[in-house]
Amino acid sequence: MTVFTETYRGSVAAWECDQYGHMNVQFYVGRISDAAASTMLAAGMGQSALTERGLGIVAVNQNIDYVQELRAGALIRMESAIKSIEGRKVVFHHRLFDAETGALAMQADVLGLCFDLKARKTTPFPDDLAQGFARLLMDGTEPQKPHQIVPQALPELEDGCLAGYRGPVNAWECDRMGHMNVQFYLGRAAEAVNHVFAALDLGATRLREDGLALRPHLHHLVFRREMREAAIGRVISGIRKVSPDRLTISHRLLNAETGEVSAQVESEVSLMRAADGEAVPLPDDALLRAEQLAAGFAGPETIKPQAGPKAPALVQPEMLITSRSMVDRWECDRNGIMATRFYMARFSDAVGNLVAGLGLNPMELHARDVGFAALDYRIVIEQPLRLGQAHSVCSGVLEIRDKTWRFCHLLLDSRTQAVIARAEVVSTTFDLKARKSISIPDDLRAAIAKRLIALPGAEAAAQ
Repeated sequence: MTVFTETYRGSVAAWECDQYGHMNVQFYVGRISDAAASTMLAAGMGQSALTERGLGIVAVNQNIDYVQELRAGALIRMESAIKSIEGRKVVFHHRLFDAETGALAMQADVLGLCFDLKARKTTPFPDDLAQGFARLLMDGTEPQKPHQIVPQALPELEDGCLAGYRGPVNAWECDRMGHMNVQFYLGRAAEAVNHVFAALDLGATRLREDGLALRPHLHHLVFRREMREAAIGRVISGIRKVSPDRLTISHRLLNAETGEVSAQVESEVSLMRAADGEAVPLPDDALLRAEQLAAGFAGPETIKPQAGPKAPALVQPEMLITSRSMVDRWECDRNGIMATRFYMARFSDAVGNLVAGLGLNPMELHARDVGFAALDYRIVIEQPLRLGQAHSVCSGVLEIRDKTWRFCHLLLDSRTQAVIARAEVVSTTFDLKARKSISIPDDLRAAIAKRLIALPGAEAAAQ
């Protein structure tokens, strides 16, 4: 029987659903594109091979069969194989499943042509790449009727961790620094959280039926290596700690081609009633399964707390208003609660206004090949933001070091001024050409120091 390769893992966002209440067709095509990238990697045509050879694959025909609808919050995974490979042509076969039920939702055949990116024309596949695709060929024994098609057995746990996400970095996920923006790291960790809870029989279907939702309390991210456009990432997640009211989950975002760890994330997540946010304890069956998974966890040590001054409880005079916004429908999950990724999006956007408030011109910095890149983000979410809720972000500097500086954000309810979330950030000064950290130039150091928050112990923070 054909051995399929897992090529995508994620979930259906509420904003991907149309007026019929299910995922719109355009987002199936997007998942097919994502799955193709992992199929190419499995054949030996990963990002480095593409760059070295100046080759790509362009789709010229797609035949898609939609079998079952996918609703907001549904967990999904894709498996792929090759139907044929000859000359300059390759035919991919993709199968998309509801990861919670195992039901087939879609299958597609895609004809692709090998494409010379410099000459802008098709060309035959090099022999070694053709042989790589040949290793993934289907053997013709697959069932033909959709109801007979089932996903392959999941792989064994990796260091006691589950597969939580897989997909490439899209161009629109990259920022002015040329790498994946921080919000999408958190977005991938949040998707992985969903898959962990599904393994506890707390997937989208049960949560919907019981009127429950996941509530994040803490996300602590440490960035190890940048992820650039077209890099394929995968997340493995394990349960580090189990409490009656919440789980501590450890994630590692890996570059699927190199195996290098791009980021580590620690998340604390609980259950709540979707309607009013009231805390709900974990069901006994979920607790038992969580304890079993935690007993086998062999992942990395927990992330160390940031050293130095902490974010203030209230807005301080030195802090700037760096963002004002309102929660839009497309930013919410199926319960009208702002998705986790967008907390980081608010803080990421606030950084640009903080830099401007320091009197620094981003265009001038870019001309000097100088930028800033986050190394460590610790986000505490005090309460969920909901559809239509107005809010603002205030930001200030906590500490200045040789190559790094620490700053903080407070996300406030615009009506009550209550703190909704807070973030503490370690950022490095970055040479955009050499792609490495540098000492903070003197003029930047002087500008940053002007917004240093006067908290106990802060006198030494600028040294």
